[in-house]
Amino acid sequence: MFGLFKKYDVHLCPEVRGRILDNGIPVIGLTVQRWLGYTDEVEREDLTTTDESGHFYFPEYNIRSKLPGRLFVENITHQAIYIDYKNKRLPLWQAILEGREPIAAFNIKLNSLNCDLKSEIVDFEFKHANPNRMHCARSICRWSSDFSIY
Repeated sequence: MFGLFKKYDVHLCPEVRGRILDNGIPVIGLTVQRWLGYTDEVEREDLTTTDESGHFYFPEYNIRSKLPGRLFVENITHQAIYIDYKNKRLPLWQAILEGREPIAAFNIKLNSLNCDLKSEIVDFEFKHANPNRMHCARSICRWSSDFSIY
């Protein structure tokens, strides 16, 4: 019966590693916030702080849920990693993760958030496993040339 009582592993966010600079200078002691919203409508938030080199880290986040066993349930996670800086909320990462399994492209992006407070916020696309689709995200961070702004 669709596993109504069975609990499933659900991946909400891979390990996150990043660095925050201000015009090339490490930002020390800045609070970085991660917010994850899943189909179960439970908001999950955690915080970390940049170190003396401007680096920050969040561990991988997984849950157990009965929802994937229900008929017509869409497994969607809203991911937001951001900072509040000089009265502005700046997105280090905003994206929607589809499904309940890790996605390699997300793992790569979220393992190397290179952020400078002087960078503008951009909406961009990056490779999806389906060649007819792209993942979309928003950020002040930058990566190698494999992403494209739209």
